[in-house]
Amino acid sequence: MKIHVIDNAGQIEPLLLMAEAEVAFYIDEIRALNAAEQDKPGLILLNYALRGADTAEYTGLLLNASPASNIVIIGDDLATEQVVNCIMAGAKGYQNSGSLAVYINRMIRAVAAGEAWLSRKLVASLLDAIHKNYAGQDAL
Repeated sequence: MKIHVIDNAGQIEPLLLMAEAEVAFYIDEIRALNAAEQDKPGLILLNYALRGADTAEYTGLLLNASPASNIVIIGDDLATEQVVNCIMAGAKGYQNSGSLAVYINRMIRAVAAGEAWLSRKLVASLLDAIHKNYAGQDAL
């Protein structure tokens, strides 16, 4: 599997140096976007710190460039709303950077198998957001 890591903080790279996958690392979001369009990686690990509040928008750009890629957001204790925005934009998961070393291999296997990588609490928040969005459309 091809994995692209987009991380300007260097948190993710050391954890994937021994990965049994083709891994490419990017610190520049434009180069990463171009590479995703060209390589069509199976998994993209995106550090939220790179784009901050614009991460959801950037997630959409990545998926436009490589629609079959699975994107997992890596962040440092992000607010639920921040994660839900990224999931609504098309990300397949979220992992707190503090426990990334413990879960990275399980996360890669799960996402490669077509599963989402979200806590149950985040799933509930995502369902609430979908419900609110659906209820708003129903009123139109």
